[in-house]
Amino acid sequence: MSTQSLSTEKSKSLSPWWRQGVILVLIIGFSVLIWLTVRAHYDAPPIPEKVIGPTGEVLFTQEDILAGQQVFLKYALMENGTIWGHGGYLGPDFSAEYLHALSEDADRLVAHEMYGRSWEELTPGEQSAVRVHVQQSLKKNRYDPQTRVLHFTQAEVTSFERQVAKWGVHFSNPTTSGGLPARYISDPQELRSLTAFFAWTA
Repeated sequence: MSTQSLSTEKSKSLSPWWRQGVILVLIIGFSVLIWLTVRAHYDAPPIPEKVIGPTGEVLFTQEDILAGQQVFLKYALMENGTIWGHGGYLGPDFSAEYLHALSEDADRLVAHEMYGRSWEELTPGEQSAVRVHVQQSLKKNRYDPQTRVLHFTQAEVTSFERQVAKWGVHFSNPTTSGGLPARYISDPQELRSLTAFFAWTA
């Protein structure tokens, strides 16, 4: 056999290190995936046992949040809208929509508390002051890990109750619900639980 033929055969054969390379990649890859899974479990946002208002009334519970999650899955809402940006794009991002409505409700309530006037009657400077106050209030973590109780402000309580009705309208009207059938979700308890789930994700 000629020298040229021998060199051609050697160039066509695989290096004996390829198996070790594949095994090493698999070990590292699966190790990272296992580590991410464990961290996702421990770093997951806590589900409070109770959510209470400023006067101590129970607004909703952990069972309500989990029931709302089941409603979300039962009606396949992930095929219509999104939670945290994951899901379909026919409907809204439910968590972002809940938070947006909450901030608007809080603006109106704080406007009356700070200035005794409606939001629309405030000057641009007064509206800016209200927005800063609301932003700081909503960013504050009111979850107590010892008691597993989440404390809502009056603005959050007011917005939650208003949004139960708002989502009822959303899921009853096909022109606003991204192609869902009319009266897609109409059970009052399901709507309240679903709103509790949205509030938790927000």
